[in-house]
Amino acid sequence: MALSSESNLWGAEAVIYIGEFLGRKVVIKKRRSKPYRHPVYDAIFIQARTRNEAKILAELYAAGLKVPAPLLVDIEKGALVMEYIEGERLSEKLADVEARELVEIAWDIGRQSALMHNRKIYHGDFTIANIIYSGRGVYIIDFGLAGYSTDIEEYAIDIHLLQKSIYSLYPHLLKPFMESYFKAYREYYSGSFDEIMYKLREISTRGRYIDRELRRSVMRERYVG
Repeated sequence: MALSSESNLWGAEAVIYIGEFLGRKVVIKKRRSKPYRHPVYDAIFIQARTRNEAKILAELYAAGLKVPAPLLVDIEKGALVMEYIEGERLSEKLADVEARELVEIAWDIGRQSALMHNRKIYHGDFTIANIIYSGRGVYIIDFGLAGYSTDIEEYAIDIHLLQKSIYSLYPHLLKPFMESYFKAYREYYSGSFDEIMYKLREISTRGRYIDRELRRSVMRERYVG
C-alpha cells in the first residue's frame, strides 16, 4: 500500500499532510508529541486520541453522516489517514452565500449535529472553520477533540461554539442561520430540545468566564473509549 505526502500543515495537536493513498487524495493526520508530557503518558495519550478519533469517524460515517471516511489508522504511531474532502470551508463560503442557500446549509448542519449528539458524540471544536461546503453537501471535519458523553452540556457547547464562530465573522447571518439550524436540530434530536436550549442559555450567560469554561471542557486531556 503506497502512501505518499505532497504537502503538510503544522497544527497545535498534529501535523496534517495532504497526500495520496491507493491512488486517491487523502488527509494524513499525525499527532505530535508534547515535551511537557511524560514520555509514557504522551504515548498513551496520543494512542488514545488517535483510536478515539478513528472510532468516532467510523461510527458517524457508517451512520450516513457527511464526515471524511477513515481509510487507515496506525494507533502506535498516532497516524490517521482520511478521505480528502474537496470544497470550501464554511468560514469562507458564508462570505457570499445567498439567503436560500444559507437556510439549506444551516438546516443540514442542524440535522447532522443532532444525529451526532443522538449517538452521544460531541465534536469539541464545532466551528464554521471545521465545516466544508462541497458539491456533495456539507461535511463536518476535524474530530480531534471529539468524544463520547451523556452530558448534554457537551452538546450545548458544540452549538455555542458554532454560534460564536458565525458571530465573530458574519454577525448579520447569525439569526437566519441559527433559526434554520434549530428547526432541523429540534426535528432530529432524540432527546429534550428544551433541555439543550436551557443549557445553551446557561452557557451563554456565563459572560466573560465562558471562554475559560469552554477551554476547560473541550481541551482537557481525558481518555475516552
